[in-house]
Amino acid sequence: MTDVEYLDNGKIAIFNNHKYVRDDKTGYYLCHDAGGTGTRLHRDVWCFYNGDIPKGYSIHHIDHDKSNNEINNLQILSNSEHIKLHGAELTDEQRKNKIKNLEDRVRPKAIEWHKSEVGRKWHSEMQKKTMSKREPITYTCDNCGHKFQTIRYYGENENKFCSNACKSAYRRKLGVDNEERVCEYCGKTYIVGKYLKRRFCSRECGVLGRKPRGRKSAS
Repeated sequence: MTDVEYLDNGKIAIFNNHKYVRDDKTGYYLCHDAGGTGTRLHRDVWCFYNGDIPKGYSIHHIDHDKSNNEINNLQILSNSEHIKLHGAELTDEQRKNKIKNLEDRVRPKAIEWHKSEVGRKWHSEMQKKTMSKREPITYTCDNCGHKFQTIRYYGENENKFCSNACKSAYRRKLGVDNEERVCEYCGKTYIVGKYLKRRFCSRECGVLGRKPRGRKSAS
């Protein structure tokens, strides 16, 4: 069995001919020597005895001591199990501090990144990948009744349209975009779609309202 050797009061660790230095902020030992793995000591110890760590799994210190990296103190857990285990061991005060750190430091930086050019580009690429994997679904247009296919997912109670023209026609039928206006010629109120530029209540008022006013003849 290959043991871990610690030097300089535990600041340095030697394992499998590689040098690891303890990160005082996290407590983990990191390898950065020439030809080193660039990973953490406890993970390298596990891999040395058991092979590669499957994707989605973490290596857990059984006694929670990050300076004890012997193989008998290491346990493989799924990421969800690992998070759940450490979450259950937090005190109320530690849990409050983690939430505060999330709100004060992590969340603002995440929001800033998502709004950045890099973040927007990442979201665009992810959306394209997601959409490219979707299979077309057949729906019936709520306006014209024709069948159409789309990769968009419609909700159970969501209206479905084969085109923007059908969507607009359907809204006009229901009058959902209607508003009340005052005719610029006769002064009567009338109902019209809010996206239309109508200024008169009828064609007759429109003709009369657009006629140039006659000039009075000189006496």
